[in-house]
Order: sequence, then structure tokens, then C-alpha cells
Amino acid sequence: MAKVVVHVDEAAKVAMAQGNVQNLLAALPTSEVIIVVNGPAITTLTTSDWSAFMSANPQVEVDACRNAMNSHQLVPADLVTGVQVVPAGVVRIVELQALGFAYLKP
Repeated sequence: MAKVVVHVDEAAKVAMAQGNVQNLLAALPTSEVIIVVNGPAITTLTTSDWSAFMSANPQVEVDACRNAMNSHQLVPADLVTGVQVVPAGVVRIVELQALGFAYLKP
């Protein structure tokens, strides 16, 4: 089983990140995958693209950076259902890497 943290900070890379995760899960279906979204990409967590992705991949955790949310005037209620808010995306990534997660940035 692979443990992977996917870092998405550019809105233009969201579709690629989602495709990477789907390809990973097709090849290694028991993988533990956490997507951390921060920076300008945070605004995409309000769209149906994420709802569809999360419905199709319920085993994938999606984390939103509160710092990025604050920078873009977003509150948790603005995000699609199922997204978890973490205090700082970069801290979350560092913590996951310390736990043995491989880092992937599309």
C-alpha cells in the first residue's frame, strides 16, 4: 500500500492532480491518498468538479488550508461537502511526510 500526499496550489493543476490520483488508485487500489489544497487553488474547492471527484473517490481525503481560505475570504460552509479544513496546508504536508507519505505535486 502506498501512502501519498498530493499538493495542489494552482487552480490550473486541479484536473491533473485528480487524474493522477485516479491513475494511482487504479494501479494501487489500497493506497492511502490525501490531497492538500492551498494557495489560489483553494477557490476550486467550491466547485462541482471536486464534488464529483470526491463522490467517485470516497477513500481520498481532501484537506483545505485555512490560511489560504482566509486569504481568499472563504469559510468552511463555502467548500464542497467532505472537505476537511486544516490550520496550514504546508504544515499538514510536512506532518504527512514525517509519517511516511510520498509527496506528489502535479
